[in-house]
Amino acid sequence: MRDDSPNADCAYVRRLNQVKILHVIRERKSVSRADISKITGLSPPTVTRVVGELIKPHGLAIEVGEGQPQGGRPPVLIRFNAEQNLVIGIDLGTTHIYGVLSDLNGKVISEIRIPTEVQTGATGVLRRVEIVTKRLAEDSCVDAKRILGIGMAVAGLIDRDRKIVTFSPDFGWKNVEIRCALSHSCDLPIIFDNVTRVMALGELHYGVGKKFRNFVCVNVGHGIGSGIVIDGQVLYGAEGFAGEFGHVILDKDSTIRCMCGNYGCLEALASGRAIGVSAQNALAGGRPSMLREMCHNSLTTVSAEMVAAAAQQGDAVACEVFRQAMEYLGTGIAGLISLLNPQAVVIGGGVSQAGDLFFAGIREQIEKRVMNKHGRRVTILPVTLGVRSAAMGAVSLILNEVLNLNMANCKAHGAS
Repeated sequence: MRDDSPNADCAYVRRLNQVKILHVIRERKSVSRADISKITGLSPPTVTRVVGELIKPHGLAIEVGEGQPQGGRPPVLIRFNAEQNLVIGIDLGTTHIYGVLSDLNGKVISEIRIPTEVQTGATGVLRRVEIVTKRLAEDSCVDAKRILGIGMAVAGLIDRDRKIVTFSPDFGWKNVEIRCALSHSCDLPIIFDNVTRVMALGELHYGVGKKFRNFVCVNVGHGIGSGIVIDGQVLYGAEGFAGEFGHVILDKDSTIRCMCGNYGCLEALASGRAIGVSAQNALAGGRPSMLREMCHNSLTTVSAEMVAAAAQQGDAVACEVFRQAMEYLGTGIAGLISLLNPQAVVIGGGVSQAGDLFFAGIREQIEKRVMNKHGRRVTILPVTLGVRSAAMGAVSLILNEVLNLNMANCKAHGAS
C-alpha cells in the first residue's frame, strides 16, 4: 500500500525527477546543468540538487570538464558514470555458460565460457555459474566493489513475482530458485529473466533500440523464443510469460512432439535441435549425403551447424531439411509481423549463424505470407550484439534497474 503522506509524495516526485535527469545524462555524451533544465523543464535549483545526488551518493554521474561558454562562465559538463560501475552478465545456455564483465556502456572487460554440463541438474549447473561469476570477479584486475550485480539470461518460463524458473524444457527444470541457490556464495544482487526477452532488452539498450522503438527479437537456437518491444518497453504479459513464440503450433497434424509435450510446435519443427533430428531421420532412411562423412557415420551427432554447412555446399538432404525449417520459421515470423506491426525483426541464436542461407529463407517466406505491403517492408536483420547478445542483454537487466534507481536491487559506486 502506498504511503499517502506529504513526505511520501515529495519522495515520489523527487525519485521521478532523479530518473528523468539520469536518463537525459545517459542519452547524451555530456550535458550541462542548464541544458538538463531546458530538456526536462525542471527548475535550475532542482536540477542542481538532483545532479548532486546522482554524483554522490549514487555515483551514477560524474563531472567531466567545461563546455563552451554562452556569454558567461563556461558550464560544467556532466556524464553518465558508466566506466566506474560494472556488471556481470551470464548467458546460461544448454551447452555453454558464457559470462562477461562489462561496464554500463556495454564495454566488455573480460569474458569466460565453460561447458554447462546440463546432465548434472540444476544444482550442478548453478555451481558452474558460481565458477564463472567468481572468475570474472576475481580475475578481472578490477575492484570487485565496483560490480553492481549479476544479470542472467535463462531459457524457460520465469515467474517474476516468485522469482523462480517455473519450467524450462531445455534444462528439464521445474520451480528452480536461482537466487536462493546462488546467494550462499555471492552477496551481489542477482536478476534473471527469459533469454530471448533479455536479448530484446540488450538490443533496446545497446543495439537496434537506438533506431527502432517497436521491434521483435527472435532467438533461434536449441529452442525458439521471442522478446517483444513496444514503444521502447519490453512486453511481459499478465504473468511474465509473453514471447513463447516457439510453442505456437504451426502443424496441428504433426507427429513431432515438442519438449513441452505438445505436437507441431514451431520449436519442434524449426529449432536447432529439430533441424539436427530431421537430418538424422533422413540419413537413417538411407539417403546419400555428405553429412555422413561430416558426422563420421555417427548419425546421432548430426547438428544444425553441420546441416547448414552441408546445405551451403549444395547437399540435397541438408538443403531440403534446412529449407523446410526456414519455411516453418518464416511463416511464424510473418504471423508476428501481421499481429504486432513492428518496425524490425531482429534474429539471433546459433541457427542464425548460417547467415545468408538462413536470412534468405526467412525473407522469402515473409514476402509470401505477410498480408500487406507494409509487412513486406519490415526490416529483418541479425542481432547487433552477435554471439554476445544474451550475455549483454543480461548486463542490461542490471542497467535497467540502475536507470530506474531501483537501488535496493543494485547499488552503484562512485569513482574511486
